[in-house]
Amino acid sequence: MFRNIGRILKIVLALVLISTIALSWWLFDSHEIYPASVLVDHGQPYYRLVVDLRDRGIVNSPWYFSKIGVVIGLDERLIPGRYDFPKELSNYDVIRKLWKGEVAVMSVTIPEGYNMKQIGRLLHQRCGLDLEIFDSLVRDASFLSQLGLPEPIPTVAEGYLYPETYRFQWGISAGDAIREMTRQLIYNLDQSMIERGRQLGYDVADILKMASIIQKEGWDEDEFPLIGSVYRNRIEIGMKLQADPTVIYGMGGLDRPLRIKDYQFPSLYNSYLHKGLPPTPICSPGMSAIKAALYPDETDYIYFVADGSGRHLFNKTYQAHLDATRKIKGR
Repeated sequence: MFRNIGRILKIVLALVLISTIALSWWLFDSHEIYPASVLVDHGQPYYRLVVDLRDRGIVNSPWYFSKIGVVIGLDERLIPGRYDFPKELSNYDVIRKLWKGEVAVMSVTIPEGYNMKQIGRLLHQRCGLDLEIFDSLVRDASFLSQLGLPEPIPTVAEGYLYPETYRFQWGISAGDAIREMTRQLIYNLDQSMIERGRQLGYDVADILKMASIIQKEGWDEDEFPLIGSVYRNRIEIGMKLQADPTVIYGMGGLDRPLRIKDYQFPSLYNSYLHKGLPPTPICSPGMSAIKAALYPDETDYIYFVADGSGRHLFNKTYQAHLDATRKIKGR
């Protein structure tokens, strides 16, 4: 009897040893794949991930992978995001990456002059951000009031999403992305700038409104202070700003040049119809435009016109402005 028990124990121990060796070999044996990625969505079933890993050749025994994942609890702790896998890896590497939630980190640059609609699309394309939630939150006054933005608290995020290069995890939430971009604005817009704005009669919203117009009007940053001087001078003499970018923004954007009738488009943003700054910024201005709004050149210029080279001609009188315009069109 005892002899039979001994034989059974030897067989069991041998099977355990063989299984352990096989499992260790399966876990740590490296295999080559084409560099690949898989997406884990919120609430995605574990089996769907296993199928994706199999289809991309990332795991070489999906049955083993599936069972081990259930045993260690991987199936209950999947972290949403995009996972990138290199050319050579082991099954253990795959399990470790998923267990730790090592989601791909994307470098994304928000260009100066982008409006919040463009920013949302860019983050959706580059980081998998939920565009519908983003579009809702940038217009959610309650959410924006929780971000620590300076007074007056905006009711829309236009102009407050600071243009910068960010490193966002794939699948970053819309709320976290907005928080980080507004945090960068708060960091870069220091107290001395806010105080300078007060000297000009601007609150923070006004600074961003003026800067956004300058950003959209100019091509070369060295012209920003000159453009800023024109708009500052127009404000001081009680003249309408008459800024083309405000018309375009009020029309929802254009993929063509403005036409004469567009200047009568009924919009609160149309600075040919309404005096003063627009209701909100019209884009996210960069620091050069912000500084130009706060420290415009001291000039007598009231008018300027694009010269066709990306720069502008500036004039003090309307007649000189008309002459410059005719000269440019006659080239």
